[in-house]
Amino acid sequence: MPVVDPLRYRDKTVAWWEYFLRQRAAELAPLVTPDVLAEHLADPRGARQPHSHALRQLLDFIHNQPTDGKSFAYMVEPYADYRLGVMQARGTPPAIDDDVAYASEREAVHAVFLERLRRLGLLPADSTGEHS
Repeated sequence: MPVVDPLRYRDKTVAWWEYFLRQRAAELAPLVTPDVLAEHLADPRGARQPHSHALRQLLDFIHNQPTDGKSFAYMVEPYADYRLGVMQARGTPPAIDDDVAYASEREAVHAVFLERLRRLGLLPADSTGEHS
């Protein structure tokens, strides 16, 4: 049925996007295992060997989220001091968390990965993501 009166039409884009995110997160939740978290911690960028299929699926999902509110690793001093930041809306500087410092880029990038998983509901809020 064509839209005859645009003022009476409700755009459902946001509702469908939220539905897709919930469905996709539910499909991906079983992939968040101690082995996958350990794989990411050992080689967050996949430089030494290609990531497993499960980790690639998780990374693709979290990388394709909207930019606003996304966490990122911020280098204060090369090879010594890294922090986490959160991107804000256009024209607003990012928020940098100075409370927690990371000694390496690998640790900071892994912390970003865990934070993004938490925000998407794929990792419990109280989980450190570290497994023995």
